[in-house]
Amino acid sequence: TEQAERILGALQENTEKARTHTDGFLWSAAAKIPFVGDNLGAVTVAADALDAITQDGLPPVVSTATALDSNLFKPVDGAFPLETFTQLVGPVTTASDVLTEQRSRIDAIDTGSLLGPVQGPIEELQEKVGTAESAAAAAARAMRLAPGMLGANGPRTYLVMFQNNAESRSLGGIPGSIAVVRAEGGRLTFDDSYSYSDIGTYEQDVIPITPEEDATFGTTIARDLRDTTLTPDFTRAAQFAKGIVETKFGVPISGVLSVDPVALSYALDGTGPITLPDGTVLTADNAVTTLLSSVYARFPDPDDQDTFFSLAAQTVFSTVLEGQGDYRKTLEGLTEAVDEHRVLMWSADPAEQAELAETPLAGLLQQGGENPRFGVYVNDATSSKMQFYLRWDSTVDAVRCLEDDRQELALTVTLTSTAPADAAMLPEYIVGTGKFADVGTQQVNLRLAAPSGSTVESLEVDGAGTIVASGLLGDRPIVIQPALLAPGQEVTMKLTVTTGKDQPGASIVSTTPGVVPFKQDQRFESACG
Repeated sequence: TEQAERILGALQENTEKARTHTDGFLWSAAAKIPFVGDNLGAVTVAADALDAITQDGLPPVVSTATALDSNLFKPVDGAFPLETFTQLVGPVTTASDVLTEQRSRIDAIDTGSLLGPVQGPIEELQEKVGTAESAAAAAARAMRLAPGMLGANGPRTYLVMFQNNAESRSLGGIPGSIAVVRAEGGRLTFDDSYSYSDIGTYEQDVIPITPEEDATFGTTIARDLRDTTLTPDFTRAAQFAKGIVETKFGVPISGVLSVDPVALSYALDGTGPITLPDGTVLTADNAVTTLLSSVYARFPDPDDQDTFFSLAAQTVFSTVLEGQGDYRKTLEGLTEAVDEHRVLMWSADPAEQAELAETPLAGLLQQGGENPRFGVYVNDATSSKMQFYLRWDSTVDAVRCLEDDRQELALTVTLTSTAPADAAMLPEYIVGTGKFADVGTQQVNLRLAAPSGSTVESLEVDGAGTIVASGLLGDRPIVIQPALLAPGQEVTMKLTVTTGKDQPGASIVSTTPGVVPFKQDQRFESACG
């Protein structure tokens, strides 16, 4: 737009002035003065990097976007505009490359040696350029991937899993229903939909599982669609689901997409209310309760529940594909869902999967790195839908910094049942039959993933030490601990570990997405400064 071009022009003028004012003989000479030099050098690098971004990175994007409609990615008659993606690959990749190069320069500034008036702005700049670079890299990746994955080079067949967070699994919930979707020429169409009763279970693994997976989750992850999401690694969950569906129906699957009702509610914030064929009106405010709680009182028959859940999910999905409502707001909602790991994607094409693996969409169980990573994964053990009434929260205390950049860290997880006191009076399909826990009480198995190469020192439940049952995924220890919660009860677990070497960074905690919004991948202070 003309406004964007005016803003860009003003930015270019200002950053060029800043760059020229921090260059030259006198400035270079002053940069060699002790105590002062580091600060002047930092300002020079920052000014030069910002000027490079405005002069080289932004113009191709602004000029290309100006020539296109404001709703760049909105489907038209149910088809995504593949030409738009193709047009934007070049300019968005250029912007991404420039930002990556300049972010590297800005991040190389040692802010610890800077004076306060310089340190603060430089650290803020590092954060903002980092955010911009990550966004640009994600956009460039999307432009490259979208045409092929939307069937520009031939039809694709995808498995879409709709996870039910009321019956928790590590990745969110059991796949309450699935759909087979065809992509061709930018258009997505539903071919078939199924529930668990249509698929059943298998006596043998549909694809091989590792000894570590067997020990940590059991063989059902490769035999029962409902348990494929027990693993917190979506790559494996998708491969198991693909194997089960291909074995059952003989349909080659090109990739797997997973969404949950909370993600659908975020999308409804943009599309506006939608009316289902039976007259039910779904809104951003009522979708989660309707799909994860009230449906069980309304439809006592499990088959009817599955049908309603599948129909609602597909209707919202189709409405998004039709571009209804404020599409910008719809995309913002779906972006929030991706950030919370409520929307996950896996491709059977190795090159595409390599690109996806660099994004939150991949839902990977991360291995290695300087940041110690914890995972808090909640799994229902009641055979119920009681996690609609469960909340959890996690914090990490940095106990001390050790040799070789190891840290002693304490992860604290608090589980709280929000079930009403008369929970036993809820429909049986919500509370369960009482076989695995008293009716109205919920039992969950927590799988706590410790950082790569770490040593588990202790586990406490409500302040009392307990025996640690553990498994292993890659080089990450997995601690398994059950918890039984009556209505209103709270259970606290504290896991203390010593990380592997070369992990001096801030701790990061990934958790199972529940039925309420939350912040995924929270960061906590390092013990090593």
